[in-house]
Amino acid sequence: MRTETVRVLDEYAFNGRFIREVLKQLDPTNIKILSAMAAVGPRNLLEVARLTGIPFTTVHHRIAQIESKAEKLVELHPNTDKIGMVRIVVLVAAKSGMEDIVTKALRIPNYWSAVERCEGAFTHHSIQVVPAQHVKKLREYISTMQAMNFVKAFRFIQTGSSHQIFPDFSNYNSIAGEWTFEWNGWLNAVISGAPAETIKDPKGQPMNYEKIDLEITAYLQVNARMSFAEVARKVNASANIVKYHYDKLRSGGVVAGFDFNVTPYPVEISAFHEFMLEFNDTNSMNRFFSAAKNLFFIQQLAKALRKNALLVRTTIINSQVEKMFTFFSELVNAGQLTSFSAVRLNMNSRAQQTISPELFDNGSGWQWDVYKNLLELNKL
Repeated sequence: MRTETVRVLDEYAFNGRFIREVLKQLDPTNIKILSAMAAVGPRNLLEVARLTGIPFTTVHHRIAQIESKAEKLVELHPNTDKIGMVRIVVLVAAKSGMEDIVTKALRIPNYWSAVERCEGAFTHHSIQVVPAQHVKKLREYISTMQAMNFVKAFRFIQTGSSHQIFPDFSNYNSIAGEWTFEWNGWLNAVISGAPAETIKDPKGQPMNYEKIDLEITAYLQVNARMSFAEVARKVNASANIVKYHYDKLRSGGVVAGFDFNVTPYPVEISAFHEFMLEFNDTNSMNRFFSAAKNLFFIQQLAKALRKNALLVRTTIINSQVEKMFTFFSELVNAGQLTSFSAVRLNMNSRAQQTISPELFDNGSGWQWDVYKNLLELNKL
């Protein structure tokens, strides 16, 4: 596999004015600022200025400019394990003619995080974040969809919380607007590199939390740079109380990281996939996990529970899709992977939401109304 350099403007020449506007946001200074924010968090611009050596006023002004065009720059990414929840990827093959009904049905229990159409063996890809005590109920609900002849088949994959990966811009030439895909170098790094990091099934008990913790988390999932004063107005509390609970969320591990609305290349020239990578052993899995932060086409990954397997979300320029599949195939040939499979995601159909604090009660915990869910399902 040879190294390839792709000039983004050439890929998107039919709408050059738009692509130039996107690339204006990825000049060397903004890349430096955004990369520092990804490392230290989006709220402390003074620390970003200190780390980058860029004056605070410049940092503040540039972030304001980016936010005025991006609308939402960054979201809080919660560690759902710490609030007693399990992340579940549900892949569904809808019966012909039932596609729109299945889209609606996947959202009825209201524990969904994302629902989108996909291509491949399945028609729908959804992420459900479900309280641990209700996982069985979700499986039964999906089975009911199958019994009602809405779906032909489904796959139910429990994972730990996902790890967000900020793009590695070291392979980007912002002057020329070029990305360099070092396929051979990446392949060698995965095959022969030392596993510097490990990824494991979650262990330990969730932190003690209240409904206000969940409400604050949900609002910061919408916009992680929302001020404590603004959050306070929404949750009917003081800014000091919001800060107290936010600090508790951070120290308790609920704040896993931040998801930046910064893609390496525009959605319009990109392909989105979710891969299931099944590894030969734990060492091979950790070797890939350690190298993933340098593979700028990887957006996020999560460990499938009780397996040496990772679910990996990728975003790549269309012209490099075949090379990406070859890359994973070579990992099979090298004995790192035992197999891999993928679905292609239709991001234009994607709907997202935050966790649902309205389903939590301080006295009785997370709710699941079986009767209400089945009633809504029957209405479809």
